[in-house]
Amino acid sequence: MRHYRSTDKRIRTLLDWPSMLMTFTVCLLCWSTGYIYSIGFPLTVGSAVVSFWEVLCKLLNHRIVLYVTGLLLLALTAFIMQRISDIEMLIRERTRLPFILFILLMSTNAGLLPFREVSVVILCLVFVVYELFNSYQLPEATGKMFNAGVLIGTAGLFMPQVLWFVPLLWIGMYQFRSLSFRSFMASLVGLLIIYWFVLAWCVWKHDFSMFKSLYSSLADFDLFSIATSFQYYQISFIGVVLLLMAALFHIKMNAFNNSVRVRQMHSFLLNMSVWSLIFIFLYGNFADSFFAILYLSGSVSIAYFFESMRNRFRFILYYLALVLCAVSFIMQVWNF
Repeated sequence: MRHYRSTDKRIRTLLDWPSMLMTFTVCLLCWSTGYIYSIGFPLTVGSAVVSFWEVLCKLLNHRIVLYVTGLLLLALTAFIMQRISDIEMLIRERTRLPFILFILLMSTNAGLLPFREVSVVILCLVFVVYELFNSYQLPEATGKMFNAGVLIGTAGLFMPQVLWFVPLLWIGMYQFRSLSFRSFMASLVGLLIIYWFVLAWCVWKHDFSMFKSLYSSLADFDLFSIATSFQYYQISFIGVVLLLMAALFHIKMNAFNNSVRVRQMHSFLLNMSVWSLIFIFLYGNFADSFFAILYLSGSVSIAYFFESMRNRFRFILYYLALVLCAVSFIMQVWNF
């Protein structure tokens, strides 16, 4: 009996019902508070360069519809990222922690509730990650790279700044040994074909404001404004960065425990997180959008860090992060 009890303690995870109950309670309270205070409603045109976003703003003009749509899209993105983690075995133990962490981080950032342009962007990016991971050591996987280019091009119509992630895609192709002249050209053609359609539309309408908006958005740097004007929401941001640093150190120190494939995939996700951090400082006025991309890649890395810990400290650290996210959200609403 004593041996059974010690084993039970040893296999406890962060997915035990008390932790999950607290996490989902915090998320539910955040969405309920956002709904009561009408955070993010009504939708505004923002930085999107396509008229389709304006159509969405008109269609989602009811608060309930907007919040339900945002919640479903968030759950779908989290589910796909979770599936990628499971299929590629990015975490040695089967866990739903990436799904939970992504939902938590997104729900406690009031600037992302309930539905933004970046909601569509991160859905496109999670499919880019899926296509890239499936191209591991497949230089002839031109179809997958074409799809990735189309997805980034589509995301760029809603948030032009995401086009700076194209070089990251090529770096990932090099990491996964899927970079060849044909795969490179396939990704480039997939990206450009989207803007050929946009150009054709502009020529037909005799209105090139879309391309002007695209260029102005890419050149709209707001260097280091987020560092010079410390805001309340950055409390949770600092916590996420510290957890990512701990995850980076842990992954690098324990790389020998994983296969080369898993190491390369973790490396790409960490690179994606660093890429997001860079553009948070370069585009301070779009910080919330890059936070969402940071949450997407960082949730897997942080989940790996938590699941690799085999002591009670991980519970303390998780609950501390949970409280930090909740307090950060309260401060955002308080200043809303």
